[in-house]
Amino acid sequence: MEGIALDGLDHPPTVEVAAESDGAGNVVVAVTLTGIELVPADPPGDHQPGQGHLHISVDGETVAMTSHAVHYLTGLADGHHEVAVRLSANDHRDYLFGGSPIGDSTMVMVTGGTVPKAPDLVFAVEVSDGTVVGGVQRFEAMVGDLIEISVTSDVDDEVHLHAYDMTVHLHAGSTTTLLVEGTIPGVFEAELHGAGYRVFELQVS
Repeated sequence: MEGIALDGLDHPPTVEVAAESDGAGNVVVAVTLTGIELVPADPPGDHQPGQGHLHISVDGETVAMTSHAVHYLTGLADGHHEVAVRLSANDHRDYLFGGSPIGDSTMVMVTGGTVPKAPDLVFAVEVSDGTVVGGVQRFEAMVGDLIEISVTSDVDDEVHLHAYDMTVHLHAGSTTTLLVEGTIPGVFEAELHGAGYRVFELQVS
């Protein structure tokens, strides 16, 4: 689904997100917005300029679609999590500026939650100088596997895994982890959103 470009606006909407753990496995997500009217996400409606809602994801997986600037995440596992928010139109298309979704992300450390489940498979990818070090690999897993894929990059970007519709943010010089539950069989590409090239393939059978 293509997004809605807002490059023609002098003052496009802005999104800032903050996330705070309560020490019991829950997180309060607070979003500060400008230039947009939040309207209910359900049922989806026709696109109306100036209106939209928020898509909230945890570690690349969408967990909520909401018209509220404060949202509560519950039952998270202990450890670091990336909380990301994107601004979406009434028809669920992303609003874009400069070719990238309008949104923000932050990291939060969760304590007092569930014990993290150990992954069944662990893979790693490194992106450097505009290419995948060692070439694009195909990672093989079975349905039901919990797959951990770490991506290290020398530039800021986003990794998007097709079909699973998971997106995680990459920060130059650091490693980002994508945790995938192998529920959908098939072969799926993961690509850098900004650079536009594949970084790995995931085969689930």
